Amino acid sequence: MKQFSTDNRFFDCMGNIGDWIILNILFVFTSLPVITIGMSLTAMYQAALRRSRGEGIYMVREYFQACRTEWKQSTKLWLIFLFTGGILLFDMLYSKNLWSSLNIAIGCLAVIWCFVFCYAFPLQARFENNIKNTLRNALLLAVKNLPYTLIMVLLNSIPAVCIAAGVFAVQMAVPIYCAIGFSLTARINSIFLTKIFRVFEKEEQNADLSRP
Repeated sequence: MKQFSTDNRFFDCMGNIGDWIILNILFVFTSLPVITIGMSLTAMYQAALRRSRGEGIYMVREYFQACRTEWKQSTKLWLIFLFTGGILLFDMLYSKNLWSSLNIAIGCLAVIWCFVFCYAFPLQARFENNIKNTLRNALLLAVKNLPYTLIMVLLNSIPAVCIAAGVFAVQMAVPIYCAIGFSLTARINSIFLTKIFRVFEKEEQNADLSRP
């Protein structure tokens, strides 16, 4: 008689899905105070990037370890985005009747904000750097990898689109994002980010070797 074994693709797949659900739940609960969202994003992306590179095994342990080590700088980074995003949102809501050139400028700044946001917390999760260099590298990578950037912006914007679409869209989206939506977005983004960061690391190494 063939013995029952959990060592097969089905159980591997179910275990993998379970890991991403747990990661999503951790992200949601640690983000509830709002001010901790930056820390939670960094921790989630650190776990997701490690799993994408085939290095991560224990997501829960890796998540809380990242929370302990990255909370301070990640919180500062999040406050910068929260402050600037609030200003841009206020301007977009109350500049509808103003001259069109101002609306175009605000729209361009909002696009740049979205571009930089896509890369800032993954960069914080992957590399040790100060906030200024993290933001600068985020903008450079966003422009240099524009096709990937546009896909990530679209994925990251789904919750905002659902909120703008109305109550029904929110009711449909909330259960998904409470269960796996955020970690699934991070998982897909990490596929692109792993490729981008690999090239970025090679370029940085070559630049260091070329310096006298």
